[in-house]
Amino acid sequence: MALSEERIRGIFWGGLAGGLASAIPLIGWLNCFCCLWGWVAGAVAAAVVVRTASLKEGEGAVTGALAGAFAGLVSSTLEILWGLFLGPAMAGVFERLERYLPDNVPPGTLDFLQNLPEQGLALLAMQFFSAIFSMVLFAGFGALGALLYLRLTRPPQVPPPVGIEPPGDGTAEPQ
Repeated sequence: MALSEERIRGIFWGGLAGGLASAIPLIGWLNCFCCLWGWVAGAVAAAVVVRTASLKEGEGAVTGALAGAFAGLVSSTLEILWGLFLGPAMAGVFERLERYLPDNVPPGTLDFLQNLPEQGLALLAMQFFSAIFSMVLFAGFGALGALLYLRLTRPPQVPPPVGIEPPGDGTAEPQ
């Protein structure tokens, strides 16, 4: 897939739509439903690419799926950057987490959770692996969202009438 201006525009708008929706706290929780905003990012990217690019017959699904996957990556990246921006504000969550834990939590686990904000490397490693996992999920669901959009918006296929045979290819000899 060559990156034309139309395809880059689709990836940008799809990724921006999914990333902004994922970053808004209350709306972002809808990602709990199979990465909903990843699906939306892929569908928006496919819609923009299919409507603006001149595609050959049968090229729409592949182009839409790739645009959806890239839009999912952009969306996930925006969500990760927003999470890093809010990271310091979320440090108090670890302190409030203790009251929600059951009484029979091993002491080592409780110490780990209490000291997690001071362990910069461990927190960075957790964010890194979470980011990679999120990017893979969003890329996959972005591609699925694009394919679903293309399937739902495809014009209906009209079957040929029953009893009428298509014309021959002209190579058969007349009798």
